[in-house]
Amino acid sequence: MGLIGTWMKKTHNTEKETSGLLARGSAARLLDTVHDLVQGGDRPAAVSWLRAGTVRFHPWEQGEIALDEIERSGARETLGVLQDAVELNYTATEAARLSEALERLGDSSGSTLWAHAAIQEDPCDPAGYLAIARSYLRRFRRQDDAVAGLHALRYLTKACQLKPGHRECLRSLAMLLLLLRAPVAAAKVLQPIENDTPEDPMVLAMQSLTQRMPAENTTNIQELFLRWETGTTPVHFPDGIGVIPCPDGVKAWEFDENRTLIATSTSASRDTDTVELFSVLAGTLTGATPRMGLGEFSKFTARGHGTLLIGLAAPDGMIFCHTDRHSREESLSRWIESHRSGETYR
Repeated sequence: MGLIGTWMKKTHNTEKETSGLLARGSAARLLDTVHDLVQGGDRPAAVSWLRAGTVRFHPWEQGEIALDEIERSGARETLGVLQDAVELNYTATEAARLSEALERLGDSSGSTLWAHAAIQEDPCDPAGYLAIARSYLRRFRRQDDAVAGLHALRYLTKACQLKPGHRECLRSLAMLLLLLRAPVAAAKVLQPIENDTPEDPMVLAMQSLTQRMPAENTTNIQELFLRWETGTTPVHFPDGIGVIPCPDGVKAWEFDENRTLIATSTSASRDTDTVELFSVLAGTLTGATPRMGLGEFSKFTARGHGTLLIGLAAPDGMIFCHTDRHSREESLSRWIESHRSGETYR
């Protein structure tokens, strides 16, 4: 999670306050409060509290419906003003605002068009990237769409890099991390805006969740996505890893069906980063190919600058082999194929 540190900035400390509206069992009371705020003409506060509630009490169907109604109503009322603003003062910020209004009204193609227009107008302004990211994040949160989640991460990463410390970017990134059950990472992202805006309902909601979730034990966001999607957390025990006898100059790693490392060659690295990268690769290959209509994963070959990596579906898992010599591809393929039906090295 090295990028997270670069998105943070030093801020002063202020006293934190909590609100009973986000306490456990307060969903109905929050809806009543939102109704009163709308009746009193304070729609921005109503939206702010509802957004926080849909995060704190997720999944919360009543809250989602109420939020949709208020946001759609607001988008309809302001659409003409936003369209005029784009015509009169065409900036990336105005284009991004129009994009978000269209997205709330269900015009996904128009929303995407204006978001990309915002990026094209000013590639250094995070507004366009954030507009796209929020659309994907909403889909990820409501439809459990992992692909949308990965797209949200892509655009949020860019937005946060363009403007470290940007409150809206950090809030959206923290929400994504909480959906991936990564409270420690989310808390780091929230820290700057907790200090700046301690009474922000969304910050309060996410802060509450970071304190209730069990801590994650990985900093690899792709691994977090796989854990969320499969419900499986690989557990790598260095002391229990077997040894794969390999030809000279060959490194090998074998993983079981849960993406846990079970064996390596004596020369293969067993450091955490390497193991997680191969574990993610195994999960991606076995998960993606059936959804692409390609059937179960069987074998792949990747050729780099003077290096070769072969991956093969093994009994109840997957095995990877690496060599620095392209000329050994044929012999290495034969060797790894010979282990397809062999015993795993537990």
